[in-house]
Amino acid sequence: MLRASSDVSGEHDVPHRAELESFATALASGDDALDQRRDELRAAVGDEVFIEAAAVAAVFHGYVRVADGTGIPVDELVMATSADLREELGINEYEGRANTMSDVTERPAADFNPQLK
Repeated sequence: MLRASSDVSGEHDVPHRAELESFATALASGDDALDQRRDELRAAVGDEVFIEAAAVAAVFHGYVRVADGTGIPVDELVMATSADLREELGINEYEGRANTMSDVTERPAADFNPQLK
């Protein structure tokens, strides 16, 4: 399943992919359609698989909370490509900002990955 879930070519057919994707997207984005997406996924896969999918999403949410709480530094790619967004959201004012590089020059993502050019 892990190999199949990381394959974006469509070569592997993940069962109930559309419902899983819709649920994950609604959950991550706070979409108003979350209740509907949850019901669609439960109807497609049953309660047991739905609970597993929701648990996986919860675990990943927890990982982000732990990373944020411990002050894990943001990598150079994110720092170099997110200056405007960080300024707009006021992220640069957070105390945890001290854990992150302050001397990174803003650059496009293509500077880090030539495939993006």
